[in-house]
Amino acid sequence: MSRIVRGLSAAVAGLALVGAVTGTANAAGTSATSSVPSCVVGTPTYLVTVMVTITNNCTTTQKVNVKYTKNGVTYIPDKCHTVSPGQSVTTSEAIWSADRYVGLVPC
Repeated sequence: MSRIVRGLSAAVAGLALVGAVTGTANAAGTSATSSVPSCVVGTPTYLVTVMVTITNNCTTTQKVNVKYTKNGVTYIPDKCHTVSPGQSVTTSEAIWSADRYVGLVPC
């Protein structure tokens, strides 16, 4: 019985280590330097879905994703939008996935 307990303890410790490393890697990707330039603007429209029009007023192509919340919990879908200078792209999320537009994040 004690071998099982020791084996489980080692497994739990290993999972905790993996979680700590993953958390550090995720935090490194969300530093203050990784933000969308102010020349890229998101304009929300709330209907049956949450639609966001992303407009790139920069001189370079931008890759952005939309940050939403659902009941106060942050939700970022796995959709990277490449927007050329002077162009706009519209994206949407169903109301059961997101209820508020928060902003734009780089991807």
